[in-house]
Amino acid sequence: MQKNYLGTVFFDLDGTLMNAQSQIDDSVAKAVHELHDNGYLPVISTGRATNELEHVLGPTGIDSYITLNGAYIKSENQVIYESELDDQTIESVIDAANNFGDTIAIHTPDVTKLYKYEPIVTEFYKSVHIEQPEVDPDFYKKNSIPMIIVVSHEGPERYQKLFPDLNFFKTGKYSIDVVKKDVSKMHGIKHMLAGLDLEDKPVYVFGDGANDVPMFKFADHAIAMGNGIDEVKELAEFITTANTDNGIVNGLKHFDLI
Repeated sequence: MQKNYLGTVFFDLDGTLMNAQSQIDDSVAKAVHELHDNGYLPVISTGRATNELEHVLGPTGIDSYITLNGAYIKSENQVIYESELDDQTIESVIDAANNFGDTIAIHTPDVTKLYKYEPIVTEFYKSVHIEQPEVDPDFYKKNSIPMIIVVSHEGPERYQKLFPDLNFFKTGKYSIDVVKKDVSKMHGIKHMLAGLDLEDKPVYVFGDGANDVPMFKFADHAIAMGNGIDEVKELAEFITTANTDNGIVNGLKHFDLI
């Protein structure tokens, strides 16, 4: 495994590396290859699961990724870190979701199931261009679960108040990602850097949303997308154009990475 990179560049996916159709533009794929050729390691850092990355990994050639908001990390097919939520914790969040009229999606690193179907589920998966998972209420009892998603129109505050030992990240109009308190994209980056012996090299991050805030606070150079939320922009060293307006290419060029 190559260790002599000049630095690492971490990319969020939705609203960042991907376009409005959740695809990789040719110009972005070309830029990522150029970035790698220039001696930098490109890494995906996303709330998505590994089974939702195939259409990204192919065009970009990326083989290192932080998924499920830092709960599952791989590089060159080697697992660097995996977190796990225990059954009792998952059941407690499910009970709260039932009380609030929400539902839950349950993730292993590469399979997703629903606890139960609610109409909002169809809206959610259509919005992120992912096939709607099947319902399996006992899925978490049979598998190691790094992350669950509360599918809800509401924000994370009422859940965060009930469960201070978990992290709740509002990652889209319909989704609240749920991981252990010591899990975030920032912690994911730390595990990745330690695992690849890159802790002494500069770290660049690109992002647009609430779950990107921890890694923005950690990075040496934080680049916010023009379509990003205010909190991310306020933490950024540089605000590039939108993900649909050459934001990745412009951001990489600004720091002379390509």
